[in-house]
Amino acid sequence: MMKQTGSATLKAAVALMCASALTTPAFAQDDDAQAQQGGIAEIVVTAQRREQSLQDVPIAVSALGGDQIAEAGLTNSLAIGDNVPNLEIKTFGGVPNIFIRGVGNNDFNSSSVGPISIYRDDVVVAATGSQMFALFDVDRIEVLRGPQGTLFGKNTTGGAIHYISRLPDDYLEGYARAGYGRFDLFEAEGAVTMPLDEGLSMRASGIVRRRDGERVNLFTGDRAIDVDEAAVRAILRYNPHSDLDIRLSGGTGRDRSDYFHPKPLGTAGGANIFGYSDPAPDDWSVLNFNADSRNYSDNAWASLNVTIGLGGGLTLKSITGYDDTEVDNRVDVDGSPVSIDEIKFATQTEQFSQELQLAYSADRLDAIVGLFYFDEKLESQADADLVGELTFEQGGIPLITVASRDNKSYAIFGQASYEVTDRLGLTVGGRYTWDEVDATHRAFLVPGYFDDDVPNGPEIDLVPYAELSDTFKAFSWRLAADYDVTDDVMAYASVTKGFKSGTFNIGIITSVAERTKVEPEYLTSYEIGVKSTLFDRRVRFNASAFYYDYTDLQVLSVNQQGNGVPTLGLDNAADATVKGLEVEILAEPVEPLSLGLNFGLLDATYKNYTSGAIDPVTGQPRDFSGNRLPNAPKFTMSSFAAYTFPISSDLEAGLRAEYNYTGKRYFNNGEDEQVSSGDGHGLVNLRAKLAAQDGGWELAAWAKNVFGEKFLMDATDLRDFGFIPLYYGERPTWGVEAIARF
Repeated sequence: MMKQTGSATLKAAVALMCASALTTPAFAQDDDAQAQQGGIAEIVVTAQRREQSLQDVPIAVSALGGDQIAEAGLTNSLAIGDNVPNLEIKTFGGVPNIFIRGVGNNDFNSSSVGPISIYRDDVVVAATGSQMFALFDVDRIEVLRGPQGTLFGKNTTGGAIHYISRLPDDYLEGYARAGYGRFDLFEAEGAVTMPLDEGLSMRASGIVRRRDGERVNLFTGDRAIDVDEAAVRAILRYNPHSDLDIRLSGGTGRDRSDYFHPKPLGTAGGANIFGYSDPAPDDWSVLNFNADSRNYSDNAWASLNVTIGLGGGLTLKSITGYDDTEVDNRVDVDGSPVSIDEIKFATQTEQFSQELQLAYSADRLDAIVGLFYFDEKLESQADADLVGELTFEQGGIPLITVASRDNKSYAIFGQASYEVTDRLGLTVGGRYTWDEVDATHRAFLVPGYFDDDVPNGPEIDLVPYAELSDTFKAFSWRLAADYDVTDDVMAYASVTKGFKSGTFNIGIITSVAERTKVEPEYLTSYEIGVKSTLFDRRVRFNASAFYYDYTDLQVLSVNQQGNGVPTLGLDNAADATVKGLEVEILAEPVEPLSLGLNFGLLDATYKNYTSGAIDPVTGQPRDFSGNRLPNAPKFTMSSFAAYTFPISSDLEAGLRAEYNYTGKRYFNNGEDEQVSSGDGHGLVNLRAKLAAQDGGWELAAWAKNVFGEKFLMDATDLRDFGFIPLYYGERPTWGVEAIARF
């Protein structure tokens, strides 16, 4: 592993940046972008819910284009973490845990809600089971860092990630891709645009990806962590003239992969409470577990986006979205042949959203006002025959948790940007949101209820049935100023307030004390930044510095009941401060060469947090004040070098190398060494291609984690059971692929 300190690493990164003026993968360069001859292509983003050049947006935004995504080999929505500064993504129990600038969700319950909003083609994707999907035929991904409560709404205290599909053109075109790789990886992907009539066209696309497990389960002798996923999407577009654009989109995805199982680190004399210890603790290629393993999901979604030009600078937009997801996960958390902590997650979530926007654009004024409605229904129930089972098995007497949540959200919002002078612009915006949350919850034991799903004993209430209800209201806002220092350099400053809505803890709990209600959390961000395009468009340099005042954090924490028994629940447990720096650079010193670098520095700490966890030495509650927030490494970096050169009048070749580094992370609130990544880690990825110069076809070979870096993605504090589950990252993989375009 890379053992360089954060300070030394930063110095090395800055030296490399200054010497080479490298770029970052976080700034995409696509063939269909508005390229400037002999310079870096312009990137158009919709970070302010309207099309703008990336360099004109006074927000810290990273954009990955479709070509960049394909060359980096990003296969799913959660694979982008290494390509954006201060972005960390992991999963536990099938639940995505996304962190931007140290702000994120560290909860394993499938009913959890994170502070990073996910959008797909302008529609919010709230259900955690819907947020993990295959990446294919993508135009770009936009990552907005910092609170986005004005235009993107609640639950964006950390930021928002927007996945944007490629739209159909008005001519026949498409592509097909097939690949094969290590562990019998097979991939097939394709898309086609079909003109149907004047102004009417459709694009259909899909992907299949299968792979045998990259590890071996010693208990069964079978491979573990298999991959089996497929998805399709269709977009029908009617765009007869510039004042009317109607897009009807729909898709479905199916995942039958294994759960990403851990290796257990024994903490009771090297073993767990049943005396089991891992027979191969240093070999990350083998596991040894006895329970079912699955990470199943079925997702279907549809959206209707209608844009109408009203004249006089006015545009009306309607965005209607629907999403339905079923999840069935089986997790052997203890990772052993004995049954200590085995979980079945199964939920069904259905959501509907409607947004109306009225935008105005004039010489110096751009403004938008809107209304938003959202309705989400989540069901989880302990019935093996119904979608929605949520089962915890321990010692043959499982805890069955039955829960539901109905969340209705309403909002009114507006934002205006005005050019005070030819160089100075001001932005002001606000959003008022009110949420109505209704939930039910019950937890009970069924003795003799084993994997045959046949109850053999009476139900014993552990957490009696309850109906929970509350309303949460909040106002979020944004103030910003931007100034064109020169025609190619823009500086900005902003103050933004965002919030994450209140909720109820209705996950896997064992006492009434854990069924907590949490109030909204709030984050006020102070940010300055610069965006510049220099040296005749050969270098793009963007940087931002920020300070967060973070209050009433919703933290998954340990608390103490009156009888001294510890409980696990969500609480408004802490305040925190977050500060940091991000740099993204893009350079093309000569036409065939692209070089890249980005990095993030982060200092995210609890300011005031006394936990209910008891220190075994002092017998007093543990004080976590001053501890680093979970999944908030002090330093992250990504870099690449790509060189394309002709080898004949018709052929060209290309080479690409990446190096991505993530610093040390703690995975719990206590900053415990055993529940951390240990050291930082660096990964090297390579790709080589041979292609037709007209882009008609391409052959490529690739490799990831070339040097076999062994690294931890996550760890869970289960020392009360005598072990800590350790989740190691993916082993070295390689493969080949062929692409044909028409």
